[in-house]
Amino acid sequence: MAKARSELRAGMNRLSRNDWLVAAREALIEEGKDGVKVERLAKRLNVTRGGFYWHFRDRDDLCDALLRSWERETNKVFEEALKGDHKDGLDEFLALCRIWINEDVYSPTYDSAMRDWARVSKRAEKAVRRVDKRRIDILKRIYQNMDCDEDEAFIRARIMYFHQVGYYTLGIGESKPERRRLLPRYVKALTGKDVTYEEIFPDQ
Repeated sequence: MAKARSELRAGMNRLSRNDWLVAAREALIEEGKDGVKVERLAKRLNVTRGGFYWHFRDRDDLCDALLRSWERETNKVFEEALKGDHKDGLDEFLALCRIWINEDVYSPTYDSAMRDWARVSKRAEKAVRRVDKRRIDILKRIYQNMDCDEDEAFIRARIMYFHQVGYYTLGIGESKPERRRLLPRYVKALTGKDVTYEEIFPDQ
């Protein structure tokens, strides 16, 4: 008992709850859901398991926390596209495109890992479905801000989102410069609007 308390204090002092969540995220991306196990995470972090139980009741508690964290953070990233003072739908659409293309605040590999998990877990599936709905709702608002009526905005939002999810699911191996080069053509196909590369990436 004394040894267990000693391990718990040592782990508590070294690692935060977020450290364990970050390790769980990396394990999910690299190994899938089977990598998200207490013993494996402790080994990955080079600590004993004692500190884990200071922050989480058990593996299920960790998995729930990981899903909540992903859902909260990924929704925040996409909601940023709607934060302008004026509702210019094309500007919002281009902001969303930059999120997907730049991959600096959004991780497609993390998304893909979550979708793989959702195939074998009801709770993960529910989280992914909520995120998908939120993203489509955001896209719908963007298209409405481009003067589409509600039905057209919904259909266009679905087409845009299904296209983007399919891009990652199929593992298209284009380089980032090539994706950026082609983006004005995609914008034209998906919105009917003509834009230049410089308008999409004004700081480059």
